[in-house]
Amino acid sequence: MAKKRAAVKPPVRNAMRIFISHSHRDKDAVFAIASRLRSDGHEIWIDSLQLKPGDNISQRIQEGLEQADAIVFVISRNSLHSEWVQREFAAIALQQISKRQQRIIPIRLDECEVPSYLADRLYIDFASDFNQGLQRLSDAFMVASPEALEIAHPRASISDTHETHISRLRECLRKGRLTLFCGAGVSVGAGIPAWDALLVKLLDSMMERISRNHSLDLGRKAALEFQQRNGASSLILGKYLKNNLGRDFPKEVRDALYSSDPKSCPLIESIVALSRPQRDGRPLDSIVTFNFDCLVEDNLAVSSIENKAIFSEALNHDPNEMPIYHVHGFLPRTGEIAENTELVFSEDAYHSQFIDPFSWSNLIQLNKLTQNTCLFVGISLTDPNMRRLLDVAWRKNPGKRLGHYIAKRLPKFSDGADVLDEVSRLLEEQDANALGLNVIWMDSYDELPAILTEISAPIG
Repeated sequence: MAKKRAAVKPPVRNAMRIFISHSHRDKDAVFAIASRLRSDGHEIWIDSLQLKPGDNISQRIQEGLEQADAIVFVISRNSLHSEWVQREFAAIALQQISKRQQRIIPIRLDECEVPSYLADRLYIDFASDFNQGLQRLSDAFMVASPEALEIAHPRASISDTHETHISRLRECLRKGRLTLFCGAGVSVGAGIPAWDALLVKLLDSMMERISRNHSLDLGRKAALEFQQRNGASSLILGKYLKNNLGRDFPKEVRDALYSSDPKSCPLIESIVALSRPQRDGRPLDSIVTFNFDCLVEDNLAVSSIENKAIFSEALNHDPNEMPIYHVHGFLPRTGEIAENTELVFSEDAYHSQFIDPFSWSNLIQLNKLTQNTCLFVGISLTDPNMRRLLDVAWRKNPGKRLGHYIAKRLPKFSDGADVLDEVSRLLEEQDANALGLNVIWMDSYDELPAILTEISAPIG
């Protein structure tokens, strides 16, 4: 009886040099991937195999990248938490921005979030079925040339990533596990003065008081000129204001906030819609706001949505009330201002909040960051205390999942496509990812209301 011949795998028509970027904690999976690609006839570059004692690591890896025809990103919770791998990812992404011709294929090894600067390429999913993913990767390289990979492995778009983010946020809302973090950008559209304008209004009050009390003629534009000449940071100017306005400081801030009788705007209206009880789920769990104003509360009340402004540890809310935590202080439009009102407005107040890890406001934020999914809107991520709390929450995250989201405007320094725009987007997204945040990119801040409306839309 004739022996049955073993099936012979057809040779690769054009073997490639493939660089595999990965975390060493994923070495077992990576070695299996490398073994399969080698059996397909490709040359594989893995740092743990290519590097020798005494090698300049950065230089050798750079050489490996430059010589590669294609690059495989192995994306996992481990790689997203590795500073070294993140730097390697950045170097490769920057090379791609510079129009180098290496082809890039991301692999998702587990149920991690894929950063959009990598997910704008359709990734191969190994998380649900490793062997099937391995076969798809092998097939992707069974092409005539490295250039053909772009056809075999088409790019996804930012909109694809956007839809994934919105879908996950919608599901978190349905389960009642979504918290909204609101920054200054939320109230500005309704007429609340932006930070610089607010400072000028308050400086006007301070200069008028100094002129009156000390018989000084400072001129009508003293506040603006003082701000321009002084050059101090806004927090230091806040300290000047607090020192000189004394007990009247909270009232002066309130008068400046509500001077134009602000009411609402499309973004606040979309927050109200997000806060309504869902037909197929629960409403928004809570709002954490860095704003002093009551515009969100006023608009929720108009829509008969029970809510409670909470601005100190002495205040609690009923189960039927949605809590709105004013972690930098609260100033109602009318009525008495509580005697113990503390506004995080000046340098000393920021320092107090930063050095006290057990302060009421820090504990509230940490609780929401560790227990819920949080969406940041109207926030620039420049507040050092906010960054610290995000970092703490990320370190406490056992699965190292990018569990939170921030809406950011795409960097645009010119009218057309610009390399600086692409680099800025990469750097901003990496910074957000390092703090545990996925980025929902938008062309304009005017898109924010539509994004919140998408999240509040019924599932199905």
